Amino acid sequence: MRIFIQTLGFDLTPEIDAHVRKQLTRNLARSSQHIITADVFLGDINGPRGGVDKKALICIQLASRLAVRSEVVNADLYSAIALASRRARHTVKRTLRRHTRMEKSDLRKWRQGGGEFLTS
Repeated sequence: MRIFIQTLGFDLTPEIDAHVRKQLTRNLARSSQHIITADVFLGDINGPRGGVDKKALICIQLASRLAVRSEVVNADLYSAIALASRRARHTVKRTLRRHTRMEKSDLRKWRQGGGEFLTS
């Protein structure tokens, strides 16, 4: 799994980079063989004015050509990264489960059709 990180409104520090990689590695370890890339976009919406304005957007490209997106806005950047990473884990698991179910249903149709693939 390749991880790309981009920031808007502040510089990417080694601590933020390490936190992003640690969270994604921890939360997506079980699904890593199905993931091609994880693009992480971090931003400060209001700039120096403060408030609930730190945004973490995680876009994951799966090997099955499906894409998963998770976006969180929080006052603390580290919390936003952690929460977006957990949401991405759940979304990836759900997407992979649904994709597997669709493949099994297609296989059932193929078996019932006597070997000819049916499209409905």
